[in-house]
Amino acid sequence: MSSEAFHVPDDVLTAQLDGEAVLLHMETKNYFRLNATAACIWEGVDAGADQAGLVSRLLRRFEVDRETATMEVDRILRELEERGLLLPDKEKDVDV
Repeated sequence: MSSEAFHVPDDVLTAQLDGEAVLLHMETKNYFRLNATAACIWEGVDAGADQAGLVSRLLRRFEVDRETATMEVDRILRELEERGLLLPDKEKDVDV
């Protein structure tokens, strides 16, 4: 697991609904429904958490072991990134 952080692109809108989330990618006009686990991860990304922080969020909210939480965070982040719903946070790589 890396400490990479992600951010939500400006063209992705979110609505939270009863522990789940619905996303709308404005460019593609595709809707996505996130279950409670993915919504928890999404909330963490929106709050600025890195991957380790997202795993900690899952451990606090769900009855899950660290290995499973880590695999879920990695899988969900990869899927959201592949669909254009998250972007890697490159700001940390910029020299000032």
